[in-house]
Amino acid sequence: MNTEKISSWDRLIHMAPPVRRIKMKFANVRLRHKFFFIFLLVIILPFSILVYYSYTSTRSTITGQTYTALDVTLAQINTNVEKRLEYYNQLSNILYMDAQLRNYLSTDYEQAYYYLDAFQYINRTLPSLMTLNSNIQNITIYTDNKTLYTDEQYVKYMEELPEALKGKALRAAGNTVYTHTDDYKSSDAHFTLARSLSYFSLQHPYGILAFDISDSELYSLIKMENNNKSVYIIDEDGRLISTGDQTLKSNRLYDLYPIQQAMQDKSGHFDLKTGGQERYFTYKKLSNGWSTVITVPYDELLSSANKATKRIIWYSVITIGIAILLLYITTKMLTKRIEVLLQQIRKVERGDFRLSITPMGHDEIGQLSFAFNKMASTIQTLIRDVYMKEIAMKESELNTLQAQINPHFLYNTLSSISSLALKEGAGQVHRMVNYLAKYYRVSLNKGKRIILVEQEINLVKNYVAIQDIRFRGKLHMHYDLDEELFQRTTIKLILQPFIENCINHAMWDESGININIKLKRDGEDILLKVIDDGIGMTAERLDHTLQKTGSGSGYGIKNVDDRIKLTYGERYGIAMFSRPGIGTSVTIRIPVNPYQTITDIR
Repeated sequence: MNTEKISSWDRLIHMAPPVRRIKMKFANVRLRHKFFFIFLLVIILPFSILVYYSYTSTRSTITGQTYTALDVTLAQINTNVEKRLEYYNQLSNILYMDAQLRNYLSTDYEQAYYYLDAFQYINRTLPSLMTLNSNIQNITIYTDNKTLYTDEQYVKYMEELPEALKGKALRAAGNTVYTHTDDYKSSDAHFTLARSLSYFSLQHPYGILAFDISDSELYSLIKMENNNKSVYIIDEDGRLISTGDQTLKSNRLYDLYPIQQAMQDKSGHFDLKTGGQERYFTYKKLSNGWSTVITVPYDELLSSANKATKRIIWYSVITIGIAILLLYITTKMLTKRIEVLLQQIRKVERGDFRLSITPMGHDEIGQLSFAFNKMASTIQTLIRDVYMKEIAMKESELNTLQAQINPHFLYNTLSSISSLALKEGAGQVHRMVNYLAKYYRVSLNKGKRIILVEQEINLVKNYVAIQDIRFRGKLHMHYDLDEELFQRTTIKLILQPFIENCINHAMWDESGININIKLKRDGEDILLKVIDDGIGMTAERLDHTLQKTGSGSGYGIKNVDDRIKLTYGERYGIAMFSRPGIGTSVTIRIPVNPYQTITDIR
């Protein structure tokens, strides 16, 4: 029989059009294989495209950031070097504009004997500058005045100055010029700042000032920037002035890298392949003609990008592998347990659950969705029923608690008693019954649990008026009320129990008791406080009072706390503090906006 069905199905497949034939064959493929096929088409292919895009964009972004970082580093180095050179230029201005020094250097000492004053002044001024600037190796003044003796340290004759530097300084006519030692690796490597001393007469200089500044001054500005890159400061001829690269075999950068022709502009960057290695160069010239050059091999330049892209590729491969593994495990679990799951779901189906459902096919997932939707609908109905029962149970509990503090005395009967007392001339009875009638008018409130805060305050005042007739001036009431809160709402009878406790349990002598009632706002909450100066309670007595649920004093304080929590939530309720001989403080916390408007009160 099964063989005949298979043969008929095969003949039907062969007779169908190609597209339909593919669909029919796909319908017979195992569900696990369907998952794999759909996963490969829908997930892996787009994910692979996303990985490739992420790879290229990440590489491009990191490369761009690296270029930008190099440019920022170059600009920062140049700025720092310019500032240091300007600083030493300003130091030279001190000597350049020193009139006393000019007089000493210009005086003819053949007929005079006070050249010692000149040396004393020079030996005091120049060393002080060197002391304040530790990187200055020497300060030398070269002069043509043969009557001024040379000390071979601070004052020398012009013949001792190299002709190249002398000519360069004289041509600069008072402006600073720079030169440096040939070997940047030597222990006394330095650069020299020189300028002709011609403050008043550019045509007749009276000497040349030279500062020898240690190479460490420049090296300190670039040594922190030599990580994965090389930084060079060179002069106009490409000779090295300072660098962190101590492996160079030549003192001329152009001998190592043929970049002279590429550095014609004031700044720029270019690529150069040298020694079989592709390198990136960026440079910027200083105001004195020197240049700062940064070079980095592309292997180092793109190392971060290569590391990031390798991580992306590895993470992608691992993610795809894990996804395939998880899919295999999931599909295997589904196909293996699908029949068992269907049997359990059909047990639920045997109930009278008349739900219509759109067919989703005849494979395992289609049957599972059909049965599961039925079960979900049933569970939803059950949850709704349980929820309604819980609400009804809470309402019942609230009504039960309210019944403990809301005895249904008849207001009309009290009014009749009040009228009879008035006719009989019993004024105190009339007032007491009248206050009691007003009290129960508010407390009954036509069966409503929610009243205005103002009504709750009035209820307390009526109750106090009743008790004041009994205690004859022993109740000293004080009210501190924020009237802006009067139109807010509260559950009724939350203040009166505490006033009753004050009266019945806190008075300890004939002087009576002071009771303070406060109403104020605390953020989004309303605080009602009852504070008395009665006998107070011990901690054990206070704990007993908070747990009391009977009607020893009318009703339990815990009753009030329970009603507040059931109505507004667990964060609201009462807090009590008491100390024997001092008094008791009760704080009642309720929300400001439990309802949108007063008309919502039910």
